[in-house]
Amino acid sequence: MVDIRDIARLAGVSTATVSKVLNNYTEVSDATKARILKIVEEVGYIPNSSARALSTKRTWLIGIVYSEHLHIGLEHNYFSGVLEAFKSEVESLGYDVVFISGKDIGYLKRCQVRNVDGVFVVTADMMDTGLTELFDSKIKCVTTDVPYKSIPLVYSDNRQGSILAIDHLIQLGHRRIAHIAGPLTTIAGQERLDGYRQGLVNAGIEFDASLVIEAAEYDSNSGYECMKKLLKLPQRPTAVYVMCDLTALGVIHAINECGLKVGEDISVVGFDDIELASHIHPALTTVKQDRKAIGKALAQILNKSINHEKVDVRTLIDTELVVRESTTPLK
Repeated sequence: MVDIRDIARLAGVSTATVSKVLNNYTEVSDATKARILKIVEEVGYIPNSSARALSTKRTWLIGIVYSEHLHIGLEHNYFSGVLEAFKSEVESLGYDVVFISGKDIGYLKRCQVRNVDGVFVVTADMMDTGLTELFDSKIKCVTTDVPYKSIPLVYSDNRQGSILAIDHLIQLGHRRIAHIAGPLTTIAGQERLDGYRQGLVNAGIEFDASLVIEAAEYDSNSGYECMKKLLKLPQRPTAVYVMCDLTALGVIHAINECGLKVGEDISVVGFDDIELASHIHPALTTVKQDRKAIGKALAQILNKSINHEKVDVRTLIDTELVVRESTTPLK
C-alpha cells in the first residue's frame, strides 16, 4: 500500500512537504503542490487514515488534550509553538490530529470513542481525576508539563536555564537577586526555583527567602503583584529573575510605575523568549526554550510508544540565554 513516504519519494520532497499539501498549508509553492497532488491522483493514495486503518487495525489518529487549570491557553507562545511543531511532525509521520475535550463523558471515554492511537496532553492538572484516568489507561500518552508515573515527558532543562540566567546577572555584578517563581505545583516552577538556588550556591551567595515570591499563575498580573511586594522590601533587589516572559511584562510595569527604570535601576530576566520579548522597551533578556525541538521530540516519542518501541521517561531539551537591554552591569 502506498503511503506518504512513497509520495514524498516520487515527488522528490520531504514527507513534511507532502503533509502540508494534503492538509492545505499555504507555504508550499503552487508548482510543488500541483506535482504532489498529481502523484497522489496517479497512485490512488487516499490522504486520510481510512485505508491504513483497515489494513493495520489502527486509526492513525492522535488526540490532543489540555486542561485550562493555569489560565494560560493554547494561544500562549510557548504552548502554541510546541503544539505546531508536534502537529507538523505527527502529520509527516502519517497521522491526523483531533482535539479531545473532557466535557460530558471525560477524556478517556472521548479518546475511546474517537479510537485514537495516542494522546499528547499539552497541560495537565494532576488534581483532575479525568486526566489521571487517561494516563492510567492503555492509551499511549506523552506530556510536557507534569511528571506522572512512567508517562514520557519532554520539556526544557529548567535548571540549566535558570543557572544561565543567574550566572549572567552575577557576571554583571548583581548579588541581591530576587526570583518570582512559577506555581510550585508545576515542574517548571519547581525546577526553575531549584536552578535559581543552585546559581546562587555556585557563586557563594547565601539564599534569602525574602527575595523569593511564588506567583499564583503564569500571567502578567501575577508578575505585577509580586514585584510590588519586592519593591516594598527595606532593601530592594538590584535584579529579578522571573519564571516566564509573560509574568516579566507585569514586573516591568510595576518597576516603571514606581519611577524606576528597567535595566538601569533593576535588571530583569525572563524565561521563554516569546515574540513580544524582543519588541518591548527595553527588550527583555530571557532564557529561550526550543519549542520546535520539544514538539518534534514529543511526536517522535509518541510514535515510538504506539509502535511498542522503548522510549525514555524524561527527555530534556537545552535552553539558551538571549541577552538584551533589560540587564546591565550593577552601578
